Amino acid sequence: MKVAIMGAGIGGLALAQGLLEAGVDVTVFERDPSAQYRKQGYRIHISPVGEQALAAMLPDAVRRRVIATATQPGDLVAGFDAQLNQQFEQVYPVAGPDAVTSVDRYAFRRALMTGLDDVLQFGKQFASYVETPDGVEIAFADGTSAVADVLVGADGVGSRVRGQLVPELDVLDIGVRCIYGKVPLTPAVRDVAPEAFLRGFCFVSDGSGLGAAFAPVVFREPPAEYGDYLMAVLTGTNAVLGASDEELFAMSPADLWAIVERSVADWHPTVRELVDAGEPGAAFPITLRTCITVPSWSSLRVTLLGDAVHPMTPAAGAGANTALWDAARLTRALTSDQDLVTYQQEVIANSQPIVTESLHNAERMFKVSV
Repeated sequence: MKVAIMGAGIGGLALAQGLLEAGVDVTVFERDPSAQYRKQGYRIHISPVGEQALAAMLPDAVRRRVIATATQPGDLVAGFDAQLNQQFEQVYPVAGPDAVTSVDRYAFRRALMTGLDDVLQFGKQFASYVETPDGVEIAFADGTSAVADVLVGADGVGSRVRGQLVPELDVLDIGVRCIYGKVPLTPAVRDVAPEAFLRGFCFVSDGSGLGAAFAPVVFREPPAEYGDYLMAVLTGTNAVLGASDEELFAMSPADLWAIVERSVADWHPTVRELVDAGEPGAAFPITLRTCITVPSWSSLRVTLLGDAVHPMTPAAGAGANTALWDAARLTRALTSDQDLVTYQQEVIANSQPIVTESLHNAERMFKVSV
């Protein structure tokens, strides 16, 4: 069997590792020119579901690399108002010294690429596919083509594979924008940061729709390019942030970070100090999108995983973990006598309640109605 995966994100790479380990001929096609090209986020929460999926798919050497490059385990989720009065706290047990509870997106992707040099092709923008009696013919924007027995769309929220396979699916803009950034964890920052901010994910809100998330990225083994940092993410509608999409997505990183600084100017002095210590060049904006209903499809040769099939908001911390769950199930389907129809049914049953929970959480956190 020959499998073509569109997208070298977390789900696509994990699937490639699982298939390669099982002896399947697999190629991953990624539109970006290199692994370093895009800014998509910084810290990713890994749940027990994600850990179990990784353990089911990854060869031991790759699994050890993921553990080595993960962050130190966190054990806390907490909420605060703008003056840092705690609103809630949940403490979670950490499984052990090798537990992976969060990762840096870039380091995680690099770890998942271990051993895939001959499998990855960068600079390949998917254009279209045609199903034939013998398989799938795939066309790329650069005029080249490929053939496979199975095509997997793992190409994210804006999936072009899904656009052809399930063109009727609506992916909704929930009206919330995020400005992602980094605060390097210097000794001075460690001294001023609240203990909770260094233990896990913390969300600070002014109660009117403006929020800021903080979460530590303290590496076991840092990448060569940078060290430990505090992820900082400002959230709000365009009206709350004071910038239209046309303005927001044309801004320089420094101008974006200036919005963050302005937005928290009346918040607790500690929050202001942390934001002032941020790395202005690391800021970038994203739009939060979701589906409402996870779609079904009829093809037996083309399938989907992750955000390509069930785009969701980050408000349940489940997007990456659900993609990994998909990848583990699809690995099993493609390396056993299970068919893709069963895989599709499993994906819908598993992801629909997560999509719904994520949307409801987002509506509460960000004071929006979808």
